Amino acid sequence: MSKGKSIQNLKWEEIFKDYPIIVAVKDEGYFRITSSQINCYHEARLMTKFDFQDQLPKIFKDNGLAILPITRGSYVIGKFNLFEKIVNTKNIKTIGAKKPDYIESIDIENISSETTALLCANICEILTSFFEEENITHVIGGRMGSGDFDFEISNLKIEVSKSQIEIDGGFESETSIYLVEVKNLIHDDFLIRQVYYPYRVWTKKLEERSINKKVRNIFLTYSDGIFHLREYVFKNINKPDSIEMIREGKYSIVKDSLSLERLQNIVNDAIFVKEPYVPFPQSNDIDKTINLCELLYYKNAEMSKEEIAEEFRFVPRQADYYGNSAKYFGLVNYSNDKKYSLTSLGKNILGKPIEQRQFDLVSLIMKYKPFNLVMKSYLDNGSCPSVDEVKLLIKDCDLHGVGKDTTTFGRRCSTVISWTNWILDRVEI
Repeated sequence: MSKGKSIQNLKWEEIFKDYPIIVAVKDEGYFRITSSQINCYHEARLMTKFDFQDQLPKIFKDNGLAILPITRGSYVIGKFNLFEKIVNTKNIKTIGAKKPDYIESIDIENISSETTALLCANICEILTSFFEEENITHVIGGRMGSGDFDFEISNLKIEVSKSQIEIDGGFESETSIYLVEVKNLIHDDFLIRQVYYPYRVWTKKLEERSINKKVRNIFLTYSDGIFHLREYVFKNINKPDSIEMIREGKYSIVKDSLSLERLQNIVNDAIFVKEPYVPFPQSNDIDKTINLCELLYYKNAEMSKEEIAEEFRFVPRQADYYGNSAKYFGLVNYSNDKKYSLTSLGKNILGKPIEQRQFDLVSLIMKYKPFNLVMKSYLDNGSCPSVDEVKLLIKDCDLHGVGKDTTTFGRRCSTVISWTNWILDRVEI
């Protein structure tokens, strides 16, 4: 646990000890607390920033609690459902996108910030494509006041007055206002408030001005050359937990797609490396493993698992999952002082143009026998092997720390299937 997280957990435990929060939530449904009260223990700004569920302090998790800002200086704590799980739908066709030739100031090979990701999505016409609009104009961005509105959550009426909101990007067309929340690190969920508060603010602004336009909520993630856009609606405008994803799309700025023929050649020509004496990958999400390597590349520094967890807003244990996966493939080192850094191989691959990086990553993965055997079976039979079939395919591979007669073996087989599907998703049929 990082130093910052330790302080945060410790200080919230002190606050809960000094204030009857749990009793108030049980009796009244919520407990109101001010920034001034929190500041007596630690800086309120740091103590109340939880963009993802795993960020919540332990005492919040143990009691099923969350916290919401309601003014610039006060919050309510209650049993609120504030986080929406991000569902990764399979078999979404990835649409190609291209930067205009005259734009030279943006390096699409090195998109290291949310601002650049949004700018790139705009100039590559990814936004107009997903919005199904011919023309949009960037008109909103930055921090602003929320004004006054109220909503219902957990059978409680919450009143918001002049709280602070932040909008990554707002775009206007002839018919709609598009509010875009951007993330360049991949997460399992997001804070509904980051979408809901701006939605309520701008819905009210348009109503007050008698502007007949619809406010649409867009969540954009970027990693490894892929822009993933999701549109959300609130089925009941007064209930933030009525959120629902209604559509999504993927766009790639990779110029040269991986063909089925090229993949077949990579599989057949692979020279196997010796199975490494490190934990076999246990993360089904290869995107987060690559995202971790991107973070190390752009930071150009060693990072502890606590520092990685702080960047991704998840628990340190998850940093180990993705770090060990990258270590298995020789992309990162884990030093004696417990810090991750890119190896020379990792730096070489991450420093290449995105399409070459993806080819190199596929070639690297196929040098490891368990992954190669499963991919070969997939290509030969035209369908994904089951977990039981994968068990038979890789039963003779010497996987470090994985007993062949344990449930762990089945989970690792699922990981191989997930990574195989990730590669096939990048094949242009």
